[in-house]
Amino acid sequence: MHYKVLKVYNNNVVLAEEPGGKQIVLIGKGVGFGARKGDLINGDDPDNKVFSILDESVNPSEIKRLNYDIEKVEKVTQEIVEIAREKLDITNDKLYDALYDHIAFAIERLKMGLPIDNPFIGEIAIMCSREFEVAEIAAKLIRREVDVDIGEPEKGFIALHLYSARRNKHINTAMKNARFYKQAVLVVGRCFGRTFDTNSSACKNFLTSLNRLISSALRGAPLEMPVKQYVRLSMGEYYRAAQAVSDLMKREIGAELSEDHKAFLAVHICLLVQM
Repeated sequence: MHYKVLKVYNNNVVLAEEPGGKQIVLIGKGVGFGARKGDLINGDDPDNKVFSILDESVNPSEIKRLNYDIEKVEKVTQEIVEIAREKLDITNDKLYDALYDHIAFAIERLKMGLPIDNPFIGEIAIMCSREFEVAEIAAKLIRREVDVDIGEPEKGFIALHLYSARRNKHINTAMKNARFYKQAVLVVGRCFGRTFDTNSSACKNFLTSLNRLISSALRGAPLEMPVKQYVRLSMGEYYRAAQAVSDLMKREIGAELSEDHKAFLAVHICLLVQM
């Protein structure tokens, strides 16, 4: 389906018309860039991921509330970048552009009443704990400068941008890593026929321990578990669960846990299951 552009509000938001004449709002990164009244936009374009049909009671003229002070967003983004450089020692020169695009797009969505869900917020807060602390500062700055409360999900996405910039990784890689942590909990749950609440203190402790073990493994840091044979023989079901997590890690992240790492992980899985 193609939509006819009626009005371009900014690079990410346009008022358009369906073939049947119904007015809708298209929201997507760059959807309005270079567009003019009368142009056709491909609704099947995968880059235009968000489409919001206006509620019948909403007057399209009210979309003007999407407007915000671009200079304020630029200013607050620069402040966040400076804080990130100071606290996280980030030198990636692409951070400003990535953060500005994300923050501007988030503000537009929130002003439209379209908050985005972040199913990995708990995992991100643990995986990117230092970055999440900076994201919390960023949220306060955005609220102060732009008068928008971005909420926990957006804090998580900002933390992911900081995490990927600090490690010079693509944001998709950071998201994949966050997804791995959620999948790891599911894998352990399946091994024992259990469902774990990722918001529980026991699960958070497990994820924190898992994060440390994975960070150690990825760095190639030596780790010795003196009783790993005992763990393997006497805690077989927990060790098998640790092996399942290691297999998942190899598939998703491209790294694998050593026998010592798996033995430590088996102990932490035991603690999680017995809580």
